[in-house]
Amino acid sequence: MSEQLPAFCSLRSQEAAEKPFGTASIGDAWLLLEYARPWGAKAFSESALPEAVKTHLSGVMKRVPRSRVLLIKRTRRVKGPLSLFVVRSRESVSSILKYEFSEYEQLLDLDLTSALAGGSPSGATPWESPLFLVCTHGKRDKCCAKFGIPVYKTIRTMVEESSVWECSHVGGDRFAANVICFPDGIFYGHLTEETAKLIVKECYERRIVLTNFRGRSCYPYPVQAAEFFARRETGFRGISDLKFLTYDPLKPNEWRVRFFSEVDAKVHQVSLRSHLSEFQNTLTCHSSEPRSVVQYSLIGHEIV
Repeated sequence: MSEQLPAFCSLRSQEAAEKPFGTASIGDAWLLLEYARPWGAKAFSESALPEAVKTHLSGVMKRVPRSRVLLIKRTRRVKGPLSLFVVRSRESVSSILKYEFSEYEQLLDLDLTSALAGGSPSGATPWESPLFLVCTHGKRDKCCAKFGIPVYKTIRTMVEESSVWECSHVGGDRFAANVICFPDGIFYGHLTEETAKLIVKECYERRIVLTNFRGRSCYPYPVQAAEFFARRETGFRGISDLKFLTYDPLKPNEWRVRFFSEVDAKVHQVSLRSHLSEFQNTLTCHSSEPRSVVQYSLIGHEIV
């Protein structure tokens, strides 16, 4: 790897002007488990959680499609019960449930499969406000700690302490600082302390900021990119301004995606293609060889 390249993969990505849209990790069911002890590179599997609990949660993930476990923590651990959030990130009906417990073994008695599927099991409390997760998983990639921790501290000054958490690896180390806005599953990357302030403000207003937008986790990657283009072309920023309709491959690496907008009561059609970038970068700070990355470009936007 060239010595002229910056030492951090996030800086290399930004210097290459890599477009972050179309890169959000795909998932619409999330278990966010508080675990304040140090995280290894593989945070969940390498944790000191009881083996029975790991097996139980892994079984839940296998039963629920597009589901994932993230470990969460707060820099200042307050005394009291531990937290578990169950998040359903859908396009139209997203939700968060919160459980509190004192021992991890208590998770064995929770019907988490039902909770992730949209049920209302006993013992859970609906969480009504936004939840912000900032990846600070330095053992996974040093960029996540270097750029994530300042962003986490900034958001912590803006919202209630229980509304922002450090989290384990979310995907896309080179986009650090990475932030997820739940319950909608909106991913942002390359955030600074200043852009994080804007993200938080707009999230409470139910709007999307395109500048650092990676995508919504409920969509496939090309649909994430198509949503970016549709919003850029129309100026629609409200989270609910676009409703996904169809996703049709046209030829290899080309798609046609349609959204309905309640703003103008029209169908917006986006045609786009993917291609490998001309620039090459390492995808993480641990990568030994640079490589090209997938980028998306707009073919056309029309109202049909």
